[in-house]
Amino acid sequence: MVKEILTKLINTKSYTGDESNIVTTIKAIMEELCFDEIIVDIAGNIIGAIHGNHDGATILFDGHIDTVEAENIFEWHNHNPFDAYEKDGKIFGRGASDMKGAFAAMLVGLSSVDRNKLKGSIYLSGTVNEEVAEGYTIREVTNRLKPDLVVIGEATELKINIGQRGRGEISLTTYGRSAHSSNPDIGINAVYKMNKAISAIINQYKPGKDVLGKGILVLTDIISSPYPGESVIPRTCQATFDRRVILNETKESVLESISDILEPIRIEDVEFEYKLEYAKNDYVTYKDYKIEKDKFYAPWKINKKSEVLTKISNSFKNAGLEYKTGYYSFCTNGSSTCGIDGYKTIGYGPGREVEAHITNEFIEVEQLMEAVKGYQTLAYVLS
Repeated sequence: MVKEILTKLINTKSYTGDESNIVTTIKAIMEELCFDEIIVDIAGNIIGAIHGNHDGATILFDGHIDTVEAENIFEWHNHNPFDAYEKDGKIFGRGASDMKGAFAAMLVGLSSVDRNKLKGSIYLSGTVNEEVAEGYTIREVTNRLKPDLVVIGEATELKINIGQRGRGEISLTTYGRSAHSSNPDIGINAVYKMNKAISAIINQYKPGKDVLGKGILVLTDIISSPYPGESVIPRTCQATFDRRVILNETKESVLESISDILEPIRIEDVEFEYKLEYAKNDYVTYKDYKIEKDKFYAPWKINKKSEVLTKISNSFKNAGLEYKTGYYSFCTNGSSTCGIDGYKTIGYGPGREVEAHITNEFIEVEQLMEAVKGYQTLAYVLS
């Protein structure tokens, strides 16, 4: 059953901001699988519920249902990223690994729980717009449910991931003065000022490190204005950096780590002017729900010796499942569920992180099937 459901999900195109069709598809699947409640919230997330016959805890299973684009169709094996097919023990298609495979496994695994054995309720959220603003729309779900545990279905190779680095998208702007390129001496070239800033950052920035990884800083794009520059000295230049955030760093300290490098330049060069800030989210979901905030996503980690992990370890061993812990290298919705709001959060999903977003994206059928059993096991972990 899980392969058939995954095929339906892959075949329903769901680029970020255009998830209405897959919400319709998921709603029909949830109805067929006899979920007790199905709602679509104000952001456009779809939430299905299964209620046990006894009072107890609330567990939220989450998978984002948007995908990155796949416009390079002629580089795909069958020239159609939205026509799932199976070959050599793998299912191919956009979203197979990130993360419709996990979502299909959640649908099957959770719908098969025994309500007489389940204490409390389990919920499955299909969240939208995660690819551009992880952790934003899921807050509508967690604010509604106040879960005792959140299970993020991003790929873990079936390990239990207990944390991740956060990230900040940082905008650096340098300023100059326009002039005709035939008389450059009367202008101030903003790109030259940016070159000075970038050179200093490359040579002086030293990333911190902890159990989550390194707090690396990477230049991702740069553009000058006016653009294109036709015989004009650029008056501004903007560079964007991706900064991975580790534990004990704050939104403010991340910017300070860069401004500490730039301030000496400003003191030495009276013509060096700059602005350092977080880039802004400016998106709307297919339900016209606005996403507006700084592009900063918190890191998170739960204690490896916590009670909930002990319960999960025991449950997995009793079910004959392998129990290993790990950490994500990329960002997930856990940035808000645990990083901001403090809900106990783990990650568990089929597939490997490196298979996300690639051409000819795939998921291994063996891991997909094992994930069904894993999600079913996790459903009872607080019962």
